[in-house]
Amino acid sequence: MDTREVLVEGVKVVFQVMTNEEHKKMLVDMKSKEQPEAGTSHNIAVTLVDEKSRKEVMDAEVSMKVIDPAEKSQIKTLKADAMMKYYNAYFNLSQKGKYQVLIVFRIGDKKGNAGIYYDRS
Repeated sequence: MDTREVLVEGVKVVFQVMTNEEHKKMLVDMKSKEQPEAGTSHNIAVTLVDEKSRKEVMDAEVSMKVIDPAEKSQIKTLKADAMMKYYNAYFNLSQKGKYQVLIVFRIGDKKGNAGIYYDRS
């Protein structure tokens, strides 16, 4: 699993990128019935943490855009997972190369955006 952190507008954004195989193993260990979405290769999760309270924010709206090495985009609204305290979705990162992973989030009337690069070798 590849984990990166970014601080935006008083919110710590933690990105976690894992292959569907890694994610499936984690789901089995947690006794979850969830299965990776067909046609995808990776699960990308985002944890939002309020910098002041240090608590996970679970009432946000989060959208993610993943731009692949050929500059094609995938855009999804992330779903909240209250048990894991993150937002996540499945994406197809089948090509080798550098991906740009961007989010836009809204917590109440506060908006923010953050991004990372993910290298798939």
